[in-house]
Amino acid sequence: MYGSNDKMVFKNKLLVELELDSGRVLIGYMFVGQQQRLSDLMNDDRAFLPFENLDSSIYIFHKSAARGIKPVEKKNTANVDADNPFQVLGVADDASDVEIREAYHRCVQENHPDRLQSMSLPAEFIRLAHERMTSINDAYAKIKRMRINSNGAAAQ
Repeated sequence: MYGSNDKMVFKNKLLVELELDSGRVLIGYMFVGQQQRLSDLMNDDRAFLPFENLDSSIYIFHKSAARGIKPVEKKNTANVDADNPFQVLGVADDASDVEIREAYHRCVQENHPDRLQSMSLPAEFIRLAHERMTSINDAYAKIKRMRINSNGAAAQ
């Protein structure tokens, strides 16, 4: 990417959720300069901006058609141990049954593939949601088994 005077201008790809006036919500990438914020990009003098969809297709949209735009938060899942069901649900190891059930229901509401599909998100998101729901359901079932086994062993 070259700017004025044939100088290289590097852009960062920022994952965003773009809501259009039509109500359609797009998840994809906007291109912001090294020292630029998303608000700077939306308030510059250009009328049209490129938007890269998750399937790498590029759309050019008129800024006035944007109802809202926000960066998509990337949750830090690198520190989550997939073998620890409590971490998958985001609760402490000594959480009560009620706290675990509430965390499970919250995770289901946030990640259920049907909810994402109704938002017309790309198939990639739906596939990831299915995988995430499998790990959430497995974690909840594992905690329930552990609790039953520990209560059953204590009762004997």
